[in-house]
Amino acid sequence: MSGSSATVLRQVTDPQSRLFRDAFALYETSIPRGEQKTRDEILAGLGRDEVRFWAFTRGDETLGMSILFADRAHNTMLLEYLAVSPAARSGGIGSALFRASVEASRFDAATQLLVEVDSEAEDVSETERAIRLKRKQFYRRLGCREVQGFDYILPLAHYGPPPRMSLLVLGAEGPALDAGHLRRALTIIYRNVYAQREDDPRLDIMFAGHGSRLPLI
Repeated sequence: MSGSSATVLRQVTDPQSRLFRDAFALYETSIPRGEQKTRDEILAGLGRDEVRFWAFTRGDETLGMSILFADRAHNTMLLEYLAVSPAARSGGIGSALFRASVEASRFDAATQLLVEVDSEAEDVSETERAIRLKRKQFYRRLGCREVQGFDYILPLAHYGPPPRMSLLVLGAEGPALDAGHLRRALTIIYRNVYAQREDDPRLDIMFAGHGSRLPLI
Protein backbone atom coordinates (compact mmCIF):
# COMPACT_ATOMS: atom_id res chain seq x y z
CA MET A 1 0.00 0.00 0.00
CA SER A 2 1.44 3.36 -0.96
CA GLY A 3 1.85 6.17 1.50
CA SER A 4 -0.76 8.26 -0.29
CA SER A 5 -3.46 5.59 0.11
CA ALA A 6 -2.65 4.44 3.65
CA THR A 7 -4.89 5.48 6.52
CA VAL A 8 -3.07 6.85 9.56
CA LEU A 9 -4.33 7.37 13.10
CA ARG A 10 -3.04 10.69 14.43
CA GLN A 11 -3.58 12.17 17.87
CA VAL A 12 -4.99 15.69 17.85
CA THR A 13 -3.21 17.93 20.36
CA ASP A 14 -2.80 21.37 18.75
CA PRO A 15 -5.99 23.46 18.63
CA GLN A 16 -4.39 25.74 16.03
CA SER A 17 -3.62 22.91 13.61
CA ARG A 18 -5.44 22.04 10.42
CA LEU A 19 -5.85 18.55 11.85
CA PHE A 20 -7.94 19.91 14.71
CA ARG A 21 -9.98 22.17 12.43
CA ASP A 22 -10.83 19.33 10.06
CA ALA A 23 -11.59 16.83 12.82
CA PHE A 24 -13.72 19.32 14.74
CA ALA A 25 -15.63 20.28 11.59
CA LEU A 26 -16.44 16.59 11.09
CA TYR A 27 -17.52 16.36 14.73
CA GLU A 28 -19.85 19.36 14.40
CA THR A 29 -21.52 18.12 11.21
CA SER A 30 -21.77 14.40 12.06
CA ILE A 31 -22.62 14.12 15.78
CA PRO A 32 -26.27 14.76 16.68
CA ARG A 33 -26.55 18.23 18.20
CA GLY A 34 -28.14 17.01 21.42
CA GLU A 35 -25.11 14.80 22.10
CA GLN A 36 -22.43 17.40 21.47
CA LYS A 37 -20.18 19.12 23.93
CA THR A 38 -19.28 22.75 23.35
CA ARG A 39 -16.17 23.76 21.44
CA ASP A 40 -14.63 25.03 24.68
CA GLU A 41 -15.18 21.65 26.34
CA ILE A 42 -13.55 19.84 23.42
CA LEU A 43 -10.61 22.24 23.54
CA ALA A 44 -10.22 21.72 27.29
CA GLY A 45 -9.97 17.98 26.69
CA LEU A 46 -6.90 18.41 24.47
CA GLY A 47 -4.86 19.28 27.54
CA ARG A 48 -5.93 16.26 29.63
CA ASP A 49 -3.88 13.05 29.75
CA GLU A 50 -6.96 10.87 30.02
CA VAL A 51 -8.62 12.27 26.88
CA ARG A 52 -7.60 10.89 23.49
CA PHE A 53 -8.72 12.89 20.46
CA TRP A 54 -7.92 10.97 17.28
CA ALA A 55 -8.10 11.80 13.59
CA PHE A 56 -8.02 9.14 10.90
CA THR A 57 -6.30 10.56 7.84
CA ARG A 58 -5.27 9.62 4.32
CA GLY A 59 -2.77 12.09 2.97
CA ASP A 60 -4.13 15.55 3.82
CA GLU A 61 -7.74 14.33 4.10
CA THR A 62 -9.40 13.65 7.44
CA LEU A 63 -11.62 10.60 6.98
CA GLY A 64 -12.80 10.20 10.56
CA MET A 65 -12.45 11.30 14.16
CA SER A 66 -12.94 9.78 17.58
CA ILE A 67 -12.69 10.91 21.19
CA LEU A 68 -12.12 8.48 24.05
CA PHE A 69 -11.80 8.94 27.79
CA ALA A 70 -9.44 6.49 29.49
CA ASP A 71 -9.37 6.02 33.27
CA ARG A 72 -6.32 4.04 34.38
CA ALA A 73 -7.42 3.48 37.99
CA HIS A 74 -10.60 1.69 36.93
CA ASN A 75 -9.09 0.34 33.69
CA THR A 76 -12.14 1.58 31.80
CA MET A 77 -12.59 3.67 28.69
CA LEU A 78 -15.54 5.55 27.25
CA LEU A 79 -16.01 6.10 23.55
CA GLU A 80 -17.43 9.60 23.58
CA TYR A 81 -17.59 10.23 19.86
CA LEU A 82 -16.84 8.52 16.56
CA ALA A 83 -17.63 9.97 13.15
CA VAL A 84 -16.66 9.23 9.56
CA SER A 85 -16.74 11.64 6.64
CA PRO A 86 -19.79 11.04 4.40
CA ALA A 87 -17.52 10.42 1.41
CA ALA A 88 -15.65 7.68 3.31
CA ARG A 89 -18.62 5.74 4.70
CA SER A 90 -19.50 2.14 3.81
CA GLY A 91 -15.89 1.32 3.02
CA GLY A 92 -14.71 -0.09 6.33
CA ILE A 93 -13.22 3.19 7.55
CA GLY A 94 -15.49 3.34 10.62
CA SER A 95 -14.53 -0.16 11.74
CA ALA A 96 -10.84 0.50 11.14
CA LEU A 97 -11.04 3.79 13.05
CA PHE A 98 -12.81 2.13 15.97
CA ARG A 99 -10.27 -0.68 16.25
CA ALA A 100 -7.26 1.60 15.83
CA SER A 101 -8.37 4.27 18.30
CA VAL A 102 -9.44 1.71 20.93
CA GLU A 103 -6.14 -0.17 20.62
CA ALA A 104 -4.13 3.07 20.81
CA SER A 105 -6.05 4.24 23.89
CA ARG A 106 -6.38 1.12 26.02
CA PHE A 107 -4.03 0.31 28.90
CA ASP A 108 -3.95 -3.47 28.46
CA ALA A 109 -5.98 -6.40 27.17
CA ALA A 110 -8.30 -6.25 30.20
CA THR A 111 -9.40 -2.66 29.62
CA GLN A 112 -13.17 -2.43 29.17
CA LEU A 113 -14.76 0.05 26.79
CA LEU A 114 -18.18 1.63 27.30
CA VAL A 115 -20.07 3.01 24.30
CA GLU A 116 -23.00 5.44 24.49
CA VAL A 117 -25.51 4.76 21.70
CA ASP A 118 -28.89 6.29 20.88
CA SER A 119 -31.72 3.97 21.88
CA GLU A 120 -34.20 2.72 19.29
CA ALA A 121 -36.76 2.38 22.12
CA GLU A 122 -37.33 6.14 22.08
CA ASP A 123 -40.43 7.50 20.33
CA VAL A 124 -38.81 8.44 17.02
CA SER A 125 -39.63 8.06 13.34
CA GLU A 126 -39.15 4.72 11.61
CA THR A 127 -36.29 6.23 9.62
CA GLU A 128 -34.51 7.38 12.77
CA ARG A 129 -35.17 4.04 14.48
CA ALA A 130 -33.56 2.22 11.55
CA ILE A 131 -30.52 4.51 11.79
CA ARG A 132 -30.17 3.79 15.51
CA LEU A 133 -30.48 0.04 15.01
CA LYS A 134 -27.88 0.18 12.25
CA ARG A 135 -25.53 2.03 14.59
CA LYS A 136 -25.95 -0.63 17.27
CA GLN A 137 -25.34 -3.36 14.72
CA PHE A 138 -22.11 -1.61 13.74
CA TYR A 139 -20.79 -1.84 17.30
CA ARG A 140 -22.06 -5.39 17.74
CA ARG A 141 -20.08 -6.50 14.70
CA LEU A 142 -17.02 -5.07 16.43
CA GLY A 143 -17.60 -7.24 19.50
CA CYS A 144 -19.65 -4.91 21.71
CA ARG A 145 -22.60 -6.17 23.74
CA GLU A 146 -25.52 -4.18 25.07
CA VAL A 147 -26.36 -3.85 28.76
CA GLN A 148 -29.87 -5.27 28.51
CA GLY A 149 -32.70 -3.03 29.69
CA PHE A 150 -30.35 -0.32 30.92
CA ASP A 151 -31.46 3.25 30.13
CA TYR A 152 -28.30 5.31 30.17
CA ILE A 153 -28.81 8.99 30.98
CA LEU A 154 -26.43 11.21 29.02
CA PRO A 155 -25.73 14.22 31.27
CA LEU A 156 -25.61 16.80 28.49
CA ALA A 157 -28.15 19.54 27.80
CA HIS A 158 -26.22 22.27 25.98
CA TYR A 159 -28.41 22.07 22.89
CA GLY A 160 -31.66 20.72 24.28
CA PRO A 161 -32.46 17.44 26.02
CA PRO A 162 -30.27 14.51 24.96
CA PRO A 163 -31.86 11.45 23.37
CA ARG A 164 -32.65 8.27 25.24
CA MET A 165 -29.48 6.19 25.30
CA SER A 166 -28.31 2.60 25.54
CA LEU A 167 -24.95 1.43 26.84
CA LEU A 168 -22.71 -1.12 25.11
CA VAL A 169 -19.58 -2.79 26.47
CA LEU A 170 -16.48 -4.19 24.82
CA GLY A 171 -14.15 -6.49 26.75
CA ALA A 172 -16.51 -7.81 29.43
CA GLU A 173 -16.31 -11.54 30.11
CA GLY A 174 -19.29 -13.76 30.77
CA PRO A 175 -23.02 -13.25 30.23
CA ALA A 176 -23.48 -10.39 32.70
CA LEU A 177 -21.78 -7.31 34.08
CA ASP A 178 -21.32 -6.60 37.78
CA ALA A 179 -23.61 -3.67 38.64
CA GLY A 180 -21.21 -2.30 41.23
CA HIS A 181 -18.38 -2.28 38.72
CA LEU A 182 -20.51 -0.42 36.18
CA ARG A 183 -21.74 2.01 38.84
CA ARG A 184 -18.16 2.92 39.74
CA ALA A 185 -17.25 3.37 36.08
CA LEU A 186 -20.24 5.63 35.39
CA THR A 187 -19.53 7.66 38.53
CA ILE A 188 -16.02 8.31 37.22
CA ILE A 189 -17.42 9.20 33.80
CA TYR A 190 -20.04 11.55 35.22
CA ARG A 191 -17.37 13.35 37.25
CA ASN A 192 -14.45 13.43 34.82
CA VAL A 193 -16.12 13.46 31.40
CA TYR A 194 -19.22 15.53 32.13
CA ALA A 195 -18.22 17.52 35.26
CA GLN A 196 -21.15 16.19 37.30
CA ARG A 197 -21.28 15.36 41.00
CA GLU A 198 -20.45 11.84 42.19
CA ASP A 199 -23.82 11.74 43.96
CA ASP A 200 -25.76 12.87 40.89
CA PRO A 201 -29.31 11.49 41.33
CA ARG A 202 -29.35 10.29 37.73
CA LEU A 203 -26.94 7.53 38.74
CA ASP A 204 -29.51 6.19 41.20
CA ILE A 205 -32.24 6.44 38.57
CA MET A 206 -30.23 4.40 36.07
CA PHE A 207 -29.62 1.53 38.48
CA ALA A 208 -33.06 1.49 40.11
CA GLY A 209 -34.80 -1.82 39.58
CA HIS A 210 -31.65 -3.63 38.47
CA GLY A 211 -30.02 -6.40 40.45
CA SER A 212 -26.36 -7.04 41.16
CA ARG A 213 -25.78 -8.52 37.69
CA LEU A 214 -26.71 -6.81 34.44
CA PRO A 215 -27.25 -9.17 31.48
CA LEU A 216 -25.27 -8.51 28.28
CA ILE A 217 -26.84 -9.25 24.92
